[in-house]
Amino acid sequence: MDSLSQIVLGASIQGAILGKYQGRKAYLYGAMLGTLPDLDVLIRYGDPISNMTYHRGFSHSLIVLTAVGLIGSWLILRYHQWRDMPLPYSGKRLALSMTLALTTHPILDSFTVYGTQLLWPLQESLSLTPFSIASVFIIDPLFTIPLLIAMIIGFVKGRKLSVFKSGLLANCQRFAVWMLVVSSSYLLLSLSLKYYAQDQAKQTLAAANIYNITRIKTMPMLPTILMWRTVAEDDQNSLIEIRGSVLDSRLPEYRYLTRYEDPQTIKATIPQINQHHAKRLEWFSGDWIGYRTQTLNDNSTQSTQLVVDDLRMMAGDTAFFSFVLADKDKQESQWQAIMPIDAPVINIDNKPQLSRFELVKQGFVRVFDESVMDEDSGWILVN
Repeated sequence: MDSLSQIVLGASIQGAILGKYQGRKAYLYGAMLGTLPDLDVLIRYGDPISNMTYHRGFSHSLIVLTAVGLIGSWLILRYHQWRDMPLPYSGKRLALSMTLALTTHPILDSFTVYGTQLLWPLQESLSLTPFSIASVFIIDPLFTIPLLIAMIIGFVKGRKLSVFKSGLLANCQRFAVWMLVVSSSYLLLSLSLKYYAQDQAKQTLAAANIYNITRIKTMPMLPTILMWRTVAEDDQNSLIEIRGSVLDSRLPEYRYLTRYEDPQTIKATIPQINQHHAKRLEWFSGDWIGYRTQTLNDNSTQSTQLVVDDLRMMAGDTAFFSFVLADKDKQESQWQAIMPIDAPVINIDNKPQLSRFELVKQGFVRVFDESVMDEDSGWILVN
């Protein structure tokens, strides 16, 4: 999830467990712990594929973070004993607070489609694809807002909520607990809607007489859990994309991803030196990648690039994570290996590429109006 969501989640957990004792400091400490695992983005591995696939690795391991929480709380407890400054709460409560503030970060991340190595260092050795529940978008205000409110109130009020003299919301600690319940319930709702959207996608495939589907993956399309996108593959390696809103009265529309019609042939031509990059990306994404070629025209020169796209995260025809593995000019017959780079976005069929903001805006309109269709986009409606 985005950094703000992780900050407010950590702050709310610490506030719920230690807010009664630490006051405002509980929310500050929790916010720091909540964002700590994402500091691995400061590590650079030399190329964008490695940067992507090593992120959410060791720093997001439940094994590592549990150890950090337990050892950290033990050190804090020993320090206070050494200074003869006993804590007003038990060491077990401190250990629980720190461990949960740390470990809920990767657990929340696993609800997105990106992929999280919860069991590092066992993940790769056991050939386990990173966990990807794919029921919430990487930015989801409806999940974040309740926890943000809890954190703000905790910072402002410290311990007491003077508005409520007694009952469930008598103090900031209880308020944080209830906001955690609200956000957790939203995650459970996202799971229900995901499987509803996937069932709708299967109905679309059946209505379109598309059978022999070998695998299917459904994921939220926008920063909400109302619009969903499904990618399916048949036994001929053809890829079908289905999208629709859970508010629609009709079945979702679908289209073939014809840019990836011959992936195995293209994959076989990848230079040997870059095979490990392709294999790592396949492992990280659960093999939800597509190989294609694209031509770049630069004044008098022309070159062709061999590109791999992560099919799980796309806006329109543009993949959020797209990499060049090799290239060649028009005089060359063999691909020349290069250090992987981010693939440049080019116009497809002379159609202008919309910005991600424009695509998201267009998507929001589509959520509530099922009559909206992209012109000349290849989407097909079924009866």
